[in-house]
This record gives sequence, structure tokens and C-alpha cells, in this order.
Amino acid sequence: MVACNSESKLGPRKVLLIDIDDVGWPLLEECLALGDAPELAALRPHAREYCNFWAAPVCSVFRAKVLTGLESFRPGNSVGANVPSNNMGPFPGPSGMWITDGLPGRRTKRGKWHLSAGSGWPELVVERTVARDAYDEYSGPKGNLQSYHEWTCARVRRGEPTQLVEQREFATNVTAADVQDDIAKGVEFIHASFNAPHAPHNLPPPANEPPGVTYPGRSRYSDLFRHLDWRLGELVRRAIDADYVVLLACDNGTSGEGKGSLAEVGVHTPLLAWGRGVASGRSERLVSAVDLWSTVRQLRGVVEPSPEDSLSFASDLLASDAILAFRERAFLRVDAFPSYGIAPDPTKWRRAVRDVRWKLVELPDADEDEAPRALYDLRADPGERENLLEKGLSAEAQAALAALTAALGA
Repeated sequence: MVACNSESKLGPRKVLLIDIDDVGWPLLEECLALGDAPELAALRPHAREYCNFWAAPVCSVFRAKVLTGLESFRPGNSVGANVPSNNMGPFPGPSGMWITDGLPGRRTKRGKWHLSAGSGWPELVVERTVARDAYDEYSGPKGNLQSYHEWTCARVRRGEPTQLVEQREFATNVTAADVQDDIAKGVEFIHASFNAPHAPHNLPPPANEPPGVTYPGRSRYSDLFRHLDWRLGELVRRAIDADYVVLLACDNGTSGEGKGSLAEVGVHTPLLAWGRGVASGRSERLVSAVDLWSTVRQLRGVVEPSPEDSLSFASDLLASDAILAFRERAFLRVDAFPSYGIAPDPTKWRRAVRDVRWKLVELPDADEDEAPRALYDLRADPGERENLLEKGLSAEAQAALAALTAALGA
């Protein structure tokens, strides 16, 4: 356990954490290149961009890692559902210490929850018990939508009755409006999860949003992303003006382009940050979804040990010696196993680990067209086309294999 201390001349910072759904690097780069993301294109030069960020294979796995700061196989997390095997069962949510626990100031959760099955939702999102100190207020859908234009929105504040509102307002706009309201109120920690551009790929509202836009209809994602980009631009700029540190993460790769797999196109996603004092430019530092847990808490001024898996990158983010630096991460890992709240079955437990150059993948339940074990040199082969275990290994590759195997067993 590593002590986390951000009591410094910088003081606690307000934080806006945004995650968007089904946006891998290929989709984002395509939207930027083709003009479907003009707001993010304008903001990108001012961002801290983490080029080696690993999220998760699918949506709920990412959310559980951020919420608990634990890798999927840990008992306090145990959300490792892979595609298509997804045995939800009655599952109220991860039992580990949530990102909100003891966090000073107000904490709101907006948008998609996607972490509960059976009873308990949405009240558990705002509960305060011996076991859980959750958010103060929540609004959003339980999970994926059938339509962005007609959907059920839960609204609940701690200690007050829940309202289930049948919405006819476009879902992206509802979440954005709630976040804007929180920014105006100065809520100290805002956690926003947009459904977009996840399916269904409904057309955005025809109400001149954004002004003068023409939706290209280039792909099933492009129109939804164009509208989302406009809302993200508004939120990021307002939050920066209100002195927030803004973190924008993507939960997994794009559907049909790697989502659900342990390939780089499935788990290597964008992570960008903005705000006063944030060091702009690209960083090659290894960052995991679990690291958002300790980073948010350190930015908020929390002084306490962190979960065994979460390493704050706040000192890199703010380029400041005034914040106690965590050790830098040597490895990233992701796990996929078909269960919620149940320990992984070793015969179905898919795992991957990488360092800055090498990547090891283990698939005990590999399909006919998959290798049960693969080693890749990501520097020479970023597309993971050549499994080095199918040929003789160099001394360097052998050393990497030994290190990655040991890291995966840790």
C-alpha cells in the first residue's frame, strides 16, 4: 500500500471525471481526421494525453475498476464479464471501497450506471452505510438504452425518495444539462458517464445542435459522436473556467472494432485531461483505469492508503513536486471472465499484461482461430499480427516473457 498525500500549496482541486462509451483510438482518430470532432480537435493541443492507457474489454468492467480501484479479479471488484458470456445474476455492485468513500465535498454521479442487476438500484448509488459511502446525488439510466429519445431516467438524492422519469429528451442532452448544473453549483466531484456513442445509433435532435451542423451519416457512430463532441466541448470549457481538473476517458474499444477482446483495439483507449496547472502534451506513462480511483482522490486532497492496484498519476498530471508522487506503473493488465460478483473460473479467465513494449495474452478457453498464449512486441508490431511464441525467442523476448508471466501471476 502506498500513501497518498496531496496536502500541498496546490490545495484540493475540484474534479470532473467523464467517461464515454465505445470509443477506441481508431474511432477517435477517424472522427478527428474527418471533422466529426471539431471541439475535441480544438481542445486536444491543450490536453495532457496519456498514450498508454488501458481501460477494459467492456463497459461494466471499466466502471467497476474506476469505482473500486481494484483489478477485476479482486474480491472487492469481481466484475469481469466478457462478450458474449455475461452471467449477471443478482448483483448490487462491487463491494470494495468506492471512489467516493470519505471524499470531501459534494459528489454527484450523472448518466449511465451499468453496474447492478436485480434489486437495489438506484438507491445504492447514493447510500451511506457502514459498508458503503456512495455519491450524494444520481441521475441517469440503469444501463444501455433502447432509444436515446425515449428512456427511463432515475433521479435520487441521499435521504429522499427516488423518482423514475420517463424521458423524451435526448439522453446526451439530459446528462450534459445535469453536469452543467453541477458545475454551476461548484460540486466538488462530478462523475459523468455518457451512453453515447454506444448503440442504438439514433439520429441526434434536429434542433440545430450544434448550430449549423450537418450530420454526415458516414457511419453508425459518426452522427452520435458529432453531437457528443459538441456537448463535451461545452462541458470541458465550462469546467476549466470554473477551475476543475477535467479527466476524459473512454471505457473500451469500439463495437465491431475490438470491443470485448484483449487486443489493443479493445482495451487501449483515449485518456485526456485539462485544467489549471495540467501539463499539456503527450505522456508515454502506463496508466490503468484503476489509477483513476487514487488520482481523483489525491486531487481532492485525500490522505490515506490506496487499494493495492491503484497508482495515482496526479503528480504527472499537474507536473508538480508539491504532490507526493506514486511509483510509476511497470505493467498494465486486463481480465475478462463471464461473471459478476463471482471469482473467475481459471478455465475461462482471459488475461493480458503489458509493459511499455511487450504484451502477453493468455486465453485458456481460446477459440479455434485464437492462440491460447501469445507474446507481442508492440513496438515492432502494434497491430499484434505476429505471435512470437510461434517462433524462436530472442534473449530479450525471453526475458520479457518471464517478467510478464510473473506480473500476471501477481
